[in-house]
Amino acid sequence: MEKGWHVINNKGEHIIVPADTSQNTEKYQLDVEWYRQNGYVTLSDHVERMKQIKDEYSQIMDKLNIDEVMALQMLGLPTSKILKTDLAAFERLYAENPRLEEYIDKANEILDRQEELGIISLSCQDVDFPARLLAIGNDCPAVIHCKGNINLLKKEKAVAIIGARLADKEGNTKAYQLAVDYSKAGNVIVSGLALGCDAAAHRGCLDAGGETIAIVSNGLDLCHPRENKSLEDAILNAGGLILSEQVIGTKANPTRLVARNRLQAALSDAVILAQCPAQSGSLHTMRFARQYRKQSLAATFPHRTDANAGNYTLIDANLAKPIK
Repeated sequence: MEKGWHVINNKGEHIIVPADTSQNTEKYQLDVEWYRQNGYVTLSDHVERMKQIKDEYSQIMDKLNIDEVMALQMLGLPTSKILKTDLAAFERLYAENPRLEEYIDKANEILDRQEELGIISLSCQDVDFPARLLAIGNDCPAVIHCKGNINLLKKEKAVAIIGARLADKEGNTKAYQLAVDYSKAGNVIVSGLALGCDAAAHRGCLDAGGETIAIVSNGLDLCHPRENKSLEDAILNAGGLILSEQVIGTKANPTRLVARNRLQAALSDAVILAQCPAQSGSLHTMRFARQYRKQSLAATFPHRTDANAGNYTLIDANLAKPIK
């Protein structure tokens, strides 16, 4: 019996069918949709799929490897230009900039060391790079480095819960309970692994059996602050994720902490301020939330105090919606 496949003409649509049945075409004179539902492939479907595969392959072939993206980052190119750089453009830059070869070698050294530590790196040209980060345009990082469950970056619902490092008991309790409630509602809880409200939010999520992402401003071979090393380990052991745009060996500093705040806002659908005073780094995150058109929420308290003055500054100016 002949093996393979034949193409038959069915009411003007060409259908790919098994070769041993192609001689008896009468029983195949059915609606085209029947063939599709029963696993057969129309010739037009097949041609369209081949076109898609070709397009996808061409896109993959035109994309840069992560070491090349990191080299361009070291060269000083902004992410907006890196996103538009294909292989042909990279080759021109390579010919014009002798230091690119050095940067590629340096990038590979970093990536090899990070791989040994279980760190996964994604470039802005990677198909798995978070769409939420691409959506922030010029603020998008060229590369992110991840330790833990990167599938959390694909989850549909994510809420950032943030607040001051020196929050009072009321503020930390608020951050904890908000994380419990929102994680039980199916949200990934995003925060910054800082002392105070951040740590309370991560713990609330973990105690509720939820999933949490900690976005940090240091390389993933370090923990900042050191006091939260056990919390970082607990997040990873529970299937959470630690994420940074900094390579290993990079220490946290004020500039990087502010830059970290934009990623908290970008990776979330809503940003909730648990508690902060009138002057606080948390207000940077809330500003990024508004800039990126995220829902901005601020917790309310029975009494106004210096510890929660930042919350009411936003609420009174209609810059955040009050929540209990």
